[in-house]
Amino acid sequence: MRLFGALRPLVPASGGGCAGCAHFCNSAEGLEAAVSGLSTLSSAYASVRGGDGLCGLHATITNGQGGCTGFTLPSAG
Repeated sequence: MRLFGALRPLVPASGGGCAGCAHFCNSAEGLEAAVSGLSTLSSAYASVRGGDGLCGLHATITNGQGGCTGFTLPSAG
């Protein structure tokens, strides 16, 4: 199983950074569910994680400051 796809540079997002994107999940529960075995090694609740989260569009772990052309505003509901 390949966890990460090909690495590619993040380009500035047209509408905002990853943290404000509908595809971005930075909850500890979401990260532990997506990365099997993470809770065995450590925990997604760690303070060193900061604003890191999972990009559901690119299936990568990234910080909330990046961005890409796939930026999507979260739905209001």
